[in-house]
Amino acid sequence: MRWEDLPEPVKHQSKRCLKDILATGAGGYKLPPAQQMADLVLAQYADGPVPLWFTGRRSALVGACFFNAFMVDGLDWHDGFRLTKGHAGATVVPTAVGVCAAGSQVSGQDLLTAIVIGYEIACRAGLAVHSLYAPAYHTSGSWASLGAAAAGCKLRAIPAADIDAVLGMAEYYAPISPMIRCTESPSPLKDGAAAGAWSAGMALQMYQRGLRGLPSLFTAEPQGRAQMDSLGQDWIILRQYFKPYPTCRWAQPPVECLRQLKKEHGFSNDQIDSIVIETFREAATLGQFPPQDTDGAQYSIVWAAAAMLADGDLKLAQIHPDRLNDPEILQIGKKIRCEQSAEIQVRFPAECLARVRIVLKDGRRLQSSMLGARGDYESPLSDEEIDDKFLSLVSGRIGQKKAAKMKTLLDKFEHHNSGDLLAFL
Repeated sequence: MRWEDLPEPVKHQSKRCLKDILATGAGGYKLPPAQQMADLVLAQYADGPVPLWFTGRRSALVGACFFNAFMVDGLDWHDGFRLTKGHAGATVVPTAVGVCAAGSQVSGQDLLTAIVIGYEIACRAGLAVHSLYAPAYHTSGSWASLGAAAAGCKLRAIPAADIDAVLGMAEYYAPISPMIRCTESPSPLKDGAAAGAWSAGMALQMYQRGLRGLPSLFTAEPQGRAQMDSLGQDWIILRQYFKPYPTCRWAQPPVECLRQLKKEHGFSNDQIDSIVIETFREAATLGQFPPQDTDGAQYSIVWAAAAMLADGDLKLAQIHPDRLNDPEILQIGKKIRCEQSAEIQVRFPAECLARVRIVLKDGRRLQSSMLGARGDYESPLSDEEIDDKFLSLVSGRIGQKKAAKMKTLLDKFEHHNSGDLLAFL
């Protein structure tokens, strides 16, 4: 696969994905686990050629892949794919960029092409993994690892005959972690992206040292082989969603419902008697309230709804630890409860929906439409919205002028090279 072979919409989307992942990684530094993880990775993997993004520090490929994916996954604001109930980019992009730093410089076109390959392989692996292990539901790292390894194979020009075995190593060492346990008990471990990037980086390094892999699910399992039929024809990267809010995707439809009701009826928060959120079973596991830390806030459907009502917005400030004792958000949250809806459940994961009912103190009853989260591919965020998100988050790490220059670079990245990007990282 070459850059010139890609359809124009796919080329454009590759730059949107790269921009979104880098922005989310930059935003993660506002949260407490960032410094702890940087110190841990450097203690375990020492110095090396690969940047720990936006820190001025470097480490070995495997450690840097782990750290950068951890930072992206730590702020739940990155892109995803509904049908896999998870995220490819948080694992694929840190690995692809890391491989560029750990080896010779590559063109922007080659890096973007590798990212496209990573998304296409990761999402197909995710569909196969969910089919293979249902009803068990594993984190994104369990399948995005194969896409990350595929991106690395492209960048390192690994011979075609050896690629499947490298993917097999990444799959074999990837996490088989129970996602719902983390939504019920929120943790910085999030969606397993860091472990997936670690296993992909390790597979690439093992191959480089002559260690032999084994077949991946794409050759060993019928579910995997079936996913290969549409490769290069059905571009899954075009069906990624981009998040307007830094919370679990499942918590975002109720936010849209509340925005709709507030706009239509103009009620004040002190007029609210009770709120019921109708949602699907998996979203109902996001029930921790009040949250104990930022991970709990990002994985709390009640916190997301209450914060939006309190502030009229839902951004980094609303899930920061400084806000967790906010009396208005806590007071509103006490009035909210979630209900599972069979009507909504049957449409998940193809659709991620919610409906909200509000009872006001004067007896009025309000009900929203059944809505999904903004940013899905049917109603995508605009380039301007993604740019605003990028500039807001990256400026917090490198300043407004450098962030603006970095955005300009990414807009035309096909005319640059990996070294130009790494200079900012």
